[in-house]
Amino acid sequence: MNEGKKIVPSVSDNVKDGISLPAAVIFDMDGTLVASTEADFLAWQKLFLEYGKHLSYESYFPLLGKKSLDVVKEGLGLHGDHALQAMHKKMEFFEDIVKEEGITTLPNAEIFLREIQAANIPIALATSSRKMKMQLVMEESGLGKYFSVFVTGEEVAHGKPDPEIFLLAAERLNVDPKYCLVIEDAINGVASAKAAGMKCIAITSTHADDALVAADMVVDHYSELSLKSARTCFE
Repeated sequence: MNEGKKIVPSVSDNVKDGISLPAAVIFDMDGTLVASTEADFLAWQKLFLEYGKHLSYESYFPLLGKKSLDVVKEGLGLHGDHALQAMHKKMEFFEDIVKEEGITTLPNAEIFLREIQAANIPIALATSSRKMKMQLVMEESGLGKYFSVFVTGEEVAHGKPDPEIFLLAAERLNVDPKYCLVIEDAINGVASAKAAGMKCIAITSTHADDALVAADMVVDHYSELSLKSARTCFE
């Protein structure tokens, strides 16, 4: 663990320009709030096999945070209606896995969400996943009630690491990006948040801490994180 990135949980609330920070919190979904990476990988692997290609976990790993359409285009060479059909198949595979095995929320993630909500800080979800997948995960996990804004990969022209998805979330929240805090787990997601001019806390649920050094802070578990400690990002 990179000790220089550890959160110190004893710092008082930070206020800048009369605004208590963060003014909004934006969460990624897969791997950040829910342990869905394995189900997502298995669904993609099954889809690739449908098209005669093998997808190893090592090859899947760099795809984390990318839009589904980009994965289909780049990995399978599909476009137009063929790409849409492939994404529909992948969603069916993912749904079958989730319905059979369920969705697990990361430990203490909901405690952190409740703390933010209790502080009347708006919360957005910004996921590269398609809307259908996001809705399924929110329904199965029961986390949808915490978010006032949802942004999915279908709504942006450029996926992570481009900042577009987080900038759109900030626009819908009506909050200046520099006052937003992003919670991420993927390298592409951290790069996207930083390119948007936002503060970012990365959780090591998917990547090791040394791969997430671009984040303002890195934590291993939500038990290390509180709203009070998160405000140290803005100092």
